[in-house]
Amino acid sequence: MTSPEPMDAGARLRVALATVEGAPVAPGATLALSVHEGLSEVLPGDAIRFVSRLRSVRGLSNPGVADAALQARAAGIDAQAGVKAASALVPIGSPWEGQAARIAAMAGVPRFVLGALRLAAQAHQALRAAVVKHGGGAGGDAMAPSARLLLTAVLGERAGVAPGVEDGFRAAGATHVLSVSGLHLAAVALVFFAGLRRVLAAVPRLPLWIDPRRIAAALALPAIVFYTLVTGNAVATVRSALMLGAALVGIVVGRRASLLVTIAVAVMLLVAWSPLVLFDVSFQLSVVSVLALALGGARLVPGRAGRDLPLGRRALMAGGRLMAATIAAGTATAPLVAHHFGEITPAAPAGNLVLVPLVEMVVVPFGLAGAGLSALGAGPPGSALLSVATLGARLALAMAEWFRRLAPVWLTRAPNALETAVWVAAAMVALSGVTRAAPWRRLRWAAAAAMLAVGIASIAARELARRFGSELVVTFLDVGQGDAAVVQAPGGATILVDAGGAIDGTFDPGARVVEPFLRARGITRLDLVILSHPHPDHMGGLPRILDRFPVAVLWSSGDDGHDPRYRALVDQARRHGAALPEPARLERGGLSLVPLGPFVTDARGAERIGPPEGTTVNDASLVVRASFGGRALLFTGDLEANGEGELTGRRAVGQAVTADALKVPHHGSRTSSSAELLDAVQPRWAFMSLGWRNRFHFPNPEVLARYAARGIRVLRTDRDGAVTLTIASDGQMRISCMRGCP
Repeated sequence: MTSPEPMDAGARLRVALATVEGAPVAPGATLALSVHEGLSEVLPGDAIRFVSRLRSVRGLSNPGVADAALQARAAGIDAQAGVKAASALVPIGSPWEGQAARIAAMAGVPRFVLGALRLAAQAHQALRAAVVKHGGGAGGDAMAPSARLLLTAVLGERAGVAPGVEDGFRAAGATHVLSVSGLHLAAVALVFFAGLRRVLAAVPRLPLWIDPRRIAAALALPAIVFYTLVTGNAVATVRSALMLGAALVGIVVGRRASLLVTIAVAVMLLVAWSPLVLFDVSFQLSVVSVLALALGGARLVPGRAGRDLPLGRRALMAGGRLMAATIAAGTATAPLVAHHFGEITPAAPAGNLVLVPLVEMVVVPFGLAGAGLSALGAGPPGSALLSVATLGARLALAMAEWFRRLAPVWLTRAPNALETAVWVAAAMVALSGVTRAAPWRRLRWAAAAAMLAVGIASIAARELARRFGSELVVTFLDVGQGDAAVVQAPGGATILVDAGGAIDGTFDPGARVVEPFLRARGITRLDLVILSHPHPDHMGGLPRILDRFPVAVLWSSGDDGHDPRYRALVDQARRHGAALPEPARLERGGLSLVPLGPFVTDARGAERIGPPEGTTVNDASLVVRASFGGRALLFTGDLEANGEGELTGRRAVGQAVTADALKVPHHGSRTSSSAELLDAVQPRWAFMSLGWRNRFHFPNPEVLARYAARGIRVLRTDRDGAVTLTIASDGQMRISCMRGCP
């Protein structure tokens, strides 16, 4: 039982599980199935058979970082799986007969729901085909950027948006127009309702018998529901659909709906459907923005543009209302944006003023109408409307590029939950007082100022604790199959050791884990970044970090690993002003960092850090010993047996390799953590960074046995989540784990 969501190279399917290995499962179990190649032709209600390994919904677990597993469960996902190509999906048959019908019944999905979803998916495919045909052939890379924006704005296919385009809309504070948000649905409903009302009002004698507004509202209700299904049922769209539905029902029964009441009803229905929706970012942003408008944003510009006013005056007042609404919504949602994304876009009022009307009143309605007419066979008028929408999309892209180049994006620390809540509440109270008469206005503003002060005091206290703390805090981040650790020294100095990364580049832990963690800790610059070696699972997240944080110094062994991405990273670091000296002893706030290899001998016979001739990339990992309060921690990169032998052999020249804690080399592979290394280092604790059920089957059981035989306590990011080691100035050590230390 499937529901497809197209992507650039494949699709994501929402599958209602009926049987696993022939055994029935509980009704309502839902699987997120990724198809990596090819756009599947299956429709909602189709029964399929496929072979894949089921994975539990288990996200990465890090302090200050959104829980992906919680968000997946909020969307109703119980398990995950993937297949390489769409051809791996074997159709069983129609959902209305035979085995497929029995499977549909087992899945517990009502027939009328399947019918509606199936019709909506067919409409989506037809609309998509019309846009793709108009925009340049078969889609993919050949499709024009304007056509991609049409697919995004009209049908909600966000995956096709280029990163540069998204950056432009983000700088303009208008990323919400890159998805079928509640604003899109409101624009479509308004155009549909207003147009239908005018048509009905023109029917002779009809207005004498019944109010055309009531008929238009009644007919708009199923249209809103259908468009919501066509565009993928996003949370913000469903919220808007519920609110619009309540307003239209009010028109049908002759009652005017209260905006606050409709918001409350929509929120209660969504929370009743899934309480975890409260953790959905789009839900939070959409509800807060609409509340901001309801509590005062809509009244910031007084008066109403009447028909008797000159056109220029009406346009000016409409622009003022839009600007006021943008300021109100932007002010209320700014703390949430900073909390989730670590940035503020000061150009948002201007960006929304020019981009929102263009997209909502030109691109979306003309694109939807044009695609609909083309899909129904009315080619010439459909093409004409699509041409208007395409022109609007091109203009929107040009404006977004202008904002990308010129508009600032302020990167900031992330307020915690308390600070975010009190600042959002302060904005709401202030907005509600804008139109209230004194003394209530002064009272509300005083309350808003008090809440603002609470948030400022909290963030100041956290910053003082970070800068004047006396402890060393080392956090081994859960970045999946890769390495990343953050070292926070007394005095506020911060060192990043590797930043994780995916071998295929499909996941950027720099953006998804490392940056959110740093901003949640109040870290806005890095004193030192250490790259142990140029493999994707250690280097992949660093470009994002170099782009978004000032970095004073970058250390590496100098080994490029024959990977052009390393040279690109070095060039990027230089462009951003980072120094690239040869690693040497460094002191920061009582923390001492000493590079322990690899070493090469120069022409004068002196040793320096560098990759020895013939050494593998792993064995040329930059090894660093960190000591503080009489304790030591050894970072070993991906050393294997040969590199470990070189490291332990340095004891002959007086180099200390003992440490209380060891970052396990090479994720616990069979070729690492030799008995020679463990006996030389003699750690009490070992920290292992690796992915949950990773394809390399790390850690190796023999390696775990070697640690257990020596009484070394092993903590693992795949099992325990992020692991934090805290060392006090007197040498006291304590450890905490996001999922609880075993």
